[in-house]
Amino acid sequence: MWKRIFGVLLIALCLMHTATAINCYQCKSLTDPNCAKEKLDAGSNIRQVDCDNVARPNIMDQLQPVTKCNKVVTSDRAGVIVSRDCHFELIGQKDNECTVTHSRQVESCFTCKGDLCNASGATRYLALSAMALFAVFALQMVL
Repeated sequence: MWKRIFGVLLIALCLMHTATAINCYQCKSLTDPNCAKEKLDAGSNIRQVDCDNVARPNIMDQLQPVTKCNKVVTSDRAGVIVSRDCHFELIGQKDNECTVTHSRQVESCFTCKGDLCNASGATRYLALSAMALFAVFALQMVL
């Protein structure tokens, strides 16, 4: 009996969202070449922002609270720009879908949950894998 209750609580903890406040890296490769690196390092001095205090784009309707960071790669005839920021998400928007406010083509969009998770493009998959393994372990304890 206690084993099942413990297992259900572990699964609930894996799926629970705690708070909406999130900190993200904020930069553009146009003004900071370090922003274009595949992975940011601690010595890169990239700006870190609290997404609750960042001005929201006024062209977007139905914005949800910011719970994700992003890394967006855009391009046009002039070249490629990498940007990292808080992920402003519209209601009903799909994961890893980004909307940009200019005429550039979105080449890739990576979104992630967790403070400063937009330091690279692979952190999200590592976190999801760890959560999935933990959930499987919890299910084994219940059964």
